[in-house]
Amino acid sequence: MSVIDQLKRLYPSITINKLGFDNHTDYKWFQTEDAEIVGIKKDELDQQSSELLSIFLKPLSSEESTMTEREKHWSSLLYKKEAAQEMMWPVSFRFVLFSIEDAEAEKNIVKEALQSLFPQEMPLLWTSDREGVIIEEILSKDQEIMEFEGMADVLSSDFYTDIHFFISEFTSTQENASNILKWAHHGARIAKEHKLGSIITYKDIIPYLYIDALPEEEWEHIRRSIFKDIEKDKELLQTIRIFLESGSNTSLAAKKLYMHRNSLQYRVDKFIEKTGLDIKQFEGAVITYLALLHMEY
Repeated sequence: MSVIDQLKRLYPSITINKLGFDNHTDYKWFQTEDAEIVGIKKDELDQQSSELLSIFLKPLSSEESTMTEREKHWSSLLYKKEAAQEMMWPVSFRFVLFSIEDAEAEKNIVKEALQSLFPQEMPLLWTSDREGVIIEEILSKDQEIMEFEGMADVLSSDFYTDIHFFISEFTSTQENASNILKWAHHGARIAKEHKLGSIITYKDIIPYLYIDALPEEEWEHIRRSIFKDIEKDKELLQTIRIFLESGSNTSLAAKKLYMHRNSLQYRVDKFIEKTGLDIKQFEGAVITYLALLHMEY
């Protein structure tokens, strides 16, 4: 008679990992020596029974009980830094961090929706009730890479709540995995602090690293010496930012701002005159753009 059959005599509610997330809170989960995941209703267990079961069964959290084998390998690699020797290693991979505003959203539904974005199932690890990381694995050279543009809006309309993504760079080695994930979490925090948008990549946050590294007293000197005469002219500052984000293309910026090209050129010249920064040149454009980001923040 198997261990499961023996346990069924004592605990009629026992199940073998077939429940959805919505029922997991009612069960306590264990793993057998044969790697079977079993759940027993908590109201059938007292503290003594749980302690006895833990002697020959490994207690699991509800998250662990639903992990695929690849998710377990990734979890061990990323959080315990144990090499994933038994796992077929992808050609390359990147981390897609996600966060949802609604804490009440059911995890199994969220996971199903996120998995539907990809051509095949990807490992997904939850880091909190509202946050997690998808490991986008590229298993062959001809595999399609996921394009996220517009996906956040689609998912937000489905769940009636905001969802945000932060996307790391691709890598191919196990040794870099945990450090890149740590960097991605840092990048996601920067994106959230600066309210950068719903889909942000590691490239998008680079200017903000410089901003955050600038001591406040240094910024005060910059503001006083260069921007004091125009810092309250929000319309001018917005025009210059759009101009710079348009690659200093006057025609493109004018189109975005719904103004005549000559009017835009007048504002650019006014900014140069007031600040002494020639934003038509690379050096002046870089300095100005970083300053405008800091002023907005």
